[in-house]
Amino acid sequence: MVSVSLENHKPLLVFDFDGVLCDSIHDSFMLSLNTYIEIEPHHRLPLDSPLHPVAPVFAFEKSHPELLEAFRNLLPMGNRAEDYYAIWTIIDTKKGEQIQTQEDFDQFKSRFSQERMEAYAEKFYAHRAYWQKNNPMVWAKLLPPFPGIPEAVENLSKRFFLSIATSKDRASVDFLLDLYGIQKFFLPEYILDKDFARSKRDSFLYFHQQLGLPFQKMHFIDDKVLHLVAVKDLGVKGYLALWGYNTPREHQVAQNHGFILLELSQLLSIPF
Repeated sequence: MVSVSLENHKPLLVFDFDGVLCDSIHDSFMLSLNTYIEIEPHHRLPLDSPLHPVAPVFAFEKSHPELLEAFRNLLPMGNRAEDYYAIWTIIDTKKGEQIQTQEDFDQFKSRFSQERMEAYAEKFYAHRAYWQKNNPMVWAKLLPPFPGIPEAVENLSKRFFLSIATSKDRASVDFLLDLYGIQKFFLPEYILDKDFARSKRDSFLYFHQQLGLPFQKMHFIDDKVLHLVAVKDLGVKGYLALWGYNTPREHQVAQNHGFILLELSQLLSIPF
């Protein structure tokens, strides 16, 4: 239990990281594509050598908008780094029309062995670690905060106890929070990364156990419906971040589940 009594019983506000605090699509696009062409040398994508930040990434996206659009359309269905392998396989084999629902994506992904997926994820994080180590400030240009996020986090910290539950690696999260100037608003032990748990549900069970706070006093902002669904039955209040990586397909699913569709301009109006 925390000794601060949850800052006089403030409610808990939990952020996802990518697609909520961090505009990470260009980094994800670059790293996931570079990893895919390495692990699948006989691919049919229009890329012969790895992309490098920053200008080559934007130039490639501009010259191949159909790839970025396809990537963005499938992104809401993925959960962890290994899912990028399924995403790029779908794009590479032109199976996008067959993937219309989360169930379609999960079924397609199930054809790959766990060893294959884990090998992809390992290479993905190795690529990310390389850029973090060798040129972190250039790499970070692919990962800006969404407009107004630093100011919003500071203001929300006055009303809520803030936390993060993410499938991103901790080194990236800490580096970027510090770069955004908002790391001080999060206690380190309540920044839960990819190595803490495989599901957001486990993260909320941890918050409940550690903080002694009812689930009904927890708010969760994520840009992926599948994460909100995972904690719905606990009583957590879910918000779909419309500024993140989702489509009208996810908006409808979120509404069907009773989640709030949240615009970035509405972030500060979240009720206690």
